[in-house]
Amino acid sequence: MASNLRMERIERILEELRYEITRGMMDGEIEETTVYQFVVPVSKELPGGVVLCQLRTRPMLAAQVHPDLFDPRLKVITGGRAS
Repeated sequence: MASNLRMERIERILEELRYEITRGMMDGEIEETTVYQFVVPVSKELPGGVVLCQLRTRPMLAAQVHPDLFDPRLKVITGGRAS
């Protein structure tokens, strides 16, 4: 139950982030190319490993982007599989 609440909170935060990034770029307040990343210091799937989390933005031609990515809802991926 707690993990469902955590995932719901993450999805809500990601939606807010999508909105802020979109508005910031449209209003010229933030650059179109930016990177935010952090490391979770332990991996449950890879002994001795870590988990790298990245958010990267960069301009591209619309024709280069797969049409499914224009879906307005962000997808949260758990365990390496889309949920």
